Amino acid sequence: MRIHGTHAETFDRTMTGYVTDTFHPIPDHFGVVLGGLNGRDDFTYTMWRVTNPESSAVRARDRSELFIEASGSAGALVITVTLRCADGAVRLHVVGQPGTNDGGRIEVRVGDTAAVRVFSNEVFTADEAAAIFYTYYLTNAVAQPYQLRGSDPADTVRVAPLWSHAESFNGGEYGYLTGRGKPIAEHLSEILHQADGKRRYTYSIWRMTNPDDLRDHDGYFIQAGGSEDQMTIEFAVPAADGSGRLFTLGHRDSPDSGPTVLIPINSKRAVRVFSNEVFTADEAAAIFDTYYRTGEVPDAYSRRELDLSTELSEPRGLPDQAP
Repeated sequence: MRIHGTHAETFDRTMTGYVTDTFHPIPDHFGVVLGGLNGRDDFTYTMWRVTNPESSAVRARDRSELFIEASGSAGALVITVTLRCADGAVRLHVVGQPGTNDGGRIEVRVGDTAAVRVFSNEVFTADEAAAIFYTYYLTNAVAQPYQLRGSDPADTVRVAPLWSHAESFNGGEYGYLTGRGKPIAEHLSEILHQADGKRRYTYSIWRMTNPDDLRDHDGYFIQAGGSEDQMTIEFAVPAADGSGRLFTLGHRDSPDSGPTVLIPINSKRAVRVFSNEVFTADEAAAIFDTYYRTGEVPDAYSRRELDLSTELSEPRGLPDQAP
């Protein structure tokens, strides 16, 4: 019988696996992962004892109803733990430092649009939280003399998102444009260089109008499709009648006639553009960064309006020449 692990962990309730000492001793592991929470891209770390340690895989939906969780940033973490009470019900509690609090509340951001208001003695550093997590790992309990207070849902409040823009991959994976711990310009370059025309085809960004539905926008967006060596870039603006207008960018120093190039936008379809309308990922990254900062595309590039009443793509595999 192989035991894969006694406890499981999940980060922001997505990436899930066993707690192991593969890279660090368990106490140090907690310090590393809790120290990695930044309150911007990474907010939450959760741990629980698994019910089937022989399973080779563990998933977020397998989380036990008894768990410990830290949310916030490495310098200001809120720790919650679920306990089975005398009446058999499982309830969520907030962990606090020993002693009385001063009655003042601190607001700690615990998600893209959520914060929790806790007492001043209920905020921990990553090192303090790591010690609590290690004790829980060993004993399934929060050690004395830490205090527990029943969590009140009213303590969680909505806050404005940190981010102004959203992003989409392959027209279906939506998320906040956060940079994922990197400067936005570096993030944009990294993502656009990942385009390979095989599995990563398109990337879009737009200014958010509704943080609850990242697909909403005001008619303005920019998108790139293809591979890092051959990309097409399009941007949209709203028309006076409420419809949209879509433009393809091109290099002004090249003719917008002659041979055309097929740029793949998914596994079956491609768009045909003029040779001067083909960009590299480096060029696209600079254009996307300008658009992110200013809402405009650089004047140095030409714009060709597309007819939205016609089919803009065609099956892949056609000869790479003008029809």
